[in-house]
Amino acid sequence: MGEWPESPACRAKTYSPRPPDIPPFYRRCTLIAIHADLEALLGDAQRAVDSFYPGHWNLMVRLEERAKALLVSGNIAEAIDFLADVTVLKQPYRVDRQKVCERLRAVPNEIESAIDALGRISSLDYRAMDVLSKVPWFGIGGGRAFNSAVMRLVRPESFGIIDWRNLAVLMGAPGFDGLVEPAVHFSEVSSEEVLKLKGHLILTQEIYEKYNDSLRVLAGRHAKKAAEIDLCLWIYSIRKQPFRSPDALVAETALVVNDSDRRVLRTGDRSMVVSRIVQKYLATLKDGGPQTRQRVTRLLQAIFELIRDECELFGRHKRGRPGDRIKLSVMALNDAIAKQNEYGLLALWSRWQSKVDTASSGWIGIDLPTDMVFEGYLVFEDFLPVKNYFEEYYDSESLEPKVDAGLSG
Repeated sequence: MGEWPESPACRAKTYSPRPPDIPPFYRRCTLIAIHADLEALLGDAQRAVDSFYPGHWNLMVRLEERAKALLVSGNIAEAIDFLADVTVLKQPYRVDRQKVCERLRAVPNEIESAIDALGRISSLDYRAMDVLSKVPWFGIGGGRAFNSAVMRLVRPESFGIIDWRNLAVLMGAPGFDGLVEPAVHFSEVSSEEVLKLKGHLILTQEIYEKYNDSLRVLAGRHAKKAAEIDLCLWIYSIRKQPFRSPDALVAETALVVNDSDRRVLRTGDRSMVVSRIVQKYLATLKDGGPQTRQRVTRLLQAIFELIRDECELFGRHKRGRPGDRIKLSVMALNDAIAKQNEYGLLALWSRWQSKVDTASSGWIGIDLPTDMVFEGYLVFEDFLPVKNYFEEYYDSESLEPKVDAGLSG
């Protein structure tokens, strides 16, 4: 077996064994370089990491130390705590640590095998990931996001954590270009797909190995660890597109119709306003990736609140039977919003549509959507792409993420 040539300036051995007949992808990787002050980027590491989630930098530092101790002790209980904390490191806004621990406690044999493989990571290299992938949350569904985080913590010299943002920088995707030249192209995924799927992109073993081998080439060229190069890509991505806090996500999607938008909704290109609001909302959702049931409920609740407010405005000067029907609709929406923990808002969305659809047997006697559209108000139908998004990635009743929809690590 041959080895990649190592730069004399490289202070860390980052290259893994490769066959003498190097595939074209790896030959192309040897041409890439970073065009930026790496020390300046790394100097911003703690602020950048903590902008993702407060205190995350210290958590990552502690986990790296714990990884070393774990490989010495081989203790299963310590391994469960460590792996659970890794899932929090990767997806703090989605993970329920207690549930993760419960699942991990059910597979002690798989965890023991993973610890053994990680202890032999120098010789196994990427094959250690195959063993770890048998552990729930770490690749059973084919993704390698959480898996790669473990590899990076165990051996930062040779591994980085894969993320759609880093991939976008490496591939020179629009809005993330300019750091790595020439851009790296993957046969498995295009830069357009990366930007479209964002946090829901399934990052497979094949994609990870090519991504990480690119890190190793850059590490050798710039005398850094693979994890440091990985961090530079991430910091650069944050400078290009700062994180949107999920706690402020609803406000940032601007689910409020201003006077200018209202005028256009009534007299101009209505579709332009609707498309802008919906696409901005979807972009924020995709950027944030998987969310907890509580956050998904809040996001859906915001849409119900918006439509409730639109109904109130629409019915403000309506009298007689039409006005009474609108008031009943507003009351029903208020009830759904107030009891959002009792009702599945996503499932209720579909039931609500049938109430105001004249062709439905559940019609309540008012053609709200058509009348509201004509008078310049937003309706649930305007947000169908958002509804489709939630239905694709979350269970309609429980609002828990679907494991088979790209949400698992």
